[in-house]
Amino acid sequence: MSTGLEGQLESYIRKYRNSGVLLDANVLLLLWAFEFDSKLIGRKKLEKYTADDGQLLVNCVSQFKRILTTSSILAEVSHLAGLMLSGQQREQLFERMYSFFNGPSTEGVEHCSIHGAVLPAQAFVHLGYTDASIIAVAQAPHFLLTDDLDLFLNAQQSGIPTINFTHMREAANLV
Repeated sequence: MSTGLEGQLESYIRKYRNSGVLLDANVLLLLWAFEFDSKLIGRKKLEKYTADDGQLLVNCVSQFKRILTTSSILAEVSHLAGLMLSGQQREQLFERMYSFFNGPSTEGVEHCSIHGAVLPAQAFVHLGYTDASIIAVAQAPHFLLTDDLDLFLNAQQSGIPTINFTHMREAANLV
């Protein structure tokens, strides 16, 4: 049996394989950009990542039946993708992403509603709306994969099963 981060990830995969993985906006953008055109990795809005990071993420996420998301995560990803691309390349990426945005759930994606959820006050004050809504959804519980240290720490303090993608990159000697 693996120990440390690898063991923790294996445990989360076993437990949450069928229910899915909740990705924060930066991690979801990395996933979609890598799958769209791996040459985008390392450029605008994805400067800190490499193509190896994209492959590491694909390998991890592919072990789950679905990606969990919220409307606020999708809004952030759409905004970031719009800033990093223009013209025909932007349109092609948005065409590819469209099915993820359209409707409450599609194959491989589940839209988690925050309607009626109470945002944790401390998370909202320290992290803002999007991350507080992620904390609220993840309390279901859902497994959260993030590269945002503040979100990661808040999720851990809230007892949410979470892994920091940066720690995965470090463990894989990609950083």
